[in-house]
Amino acid sequence: MDDTTLEGRVFQYQTALDTRNFEITLFWQRCNYFLVLNSALAIGFFNLQTPGYAILLASLGIIASILWFAVSLGSKFWQSRWEQRLREVENRLAPELTFFAADRVVVRADVEQSLALSEHGAFRRRLDRLVLCKPSVSFMMTLLSLVFILAWGVALVLFCCGAQSGCDGI
Repeated sequence: MDDTTLEGRVFQYQTALDTRNFEITLFWQRCNYFLVLNSALAIGFFNLQTPGYAILLASLGIIASILWFAVSLGSKFWQSRWEQRLREVENRLAPELTFFAADRVVVRADVEQSLALSEHGAFRRRLDRLVLCKPSVSFMMTLLSLVFILAWGVALVLFCCGAQSGCDGI
């Protein structure tokens, strides 16, 4: 399809939008998989205090969390790639849209206006101010994978130190 025609550009935009949305869906599916896997490993770790199994489960937890971290970074890479393509096609197709091509000032103004229309009480208004900080959900999930790496490392060290000193472990 010729990308110089309106139909061709609309097709490009729809393809990029669908692919970006698919990447976001895959990101959450992958994060859920790693959360379930880590939860299962943690249940095993805390219920099976047999040294060999505990060390194995904690080691698997570290590996799974490192893989989760890498997968999160890869997912964000592809999401960012398709969002950039959306900006480019949007600029050629309909520069006035600024769905993905809007600058930060416009995006913030849109969110502020939307929040201002909500009739929230004092507590919700405070939360609304935090919304304007624009925390990234993909960044938070990537941080969570790092927290799991650290937690598994600490659990492994504590278990090994406890096992060597004759304690009951964790």
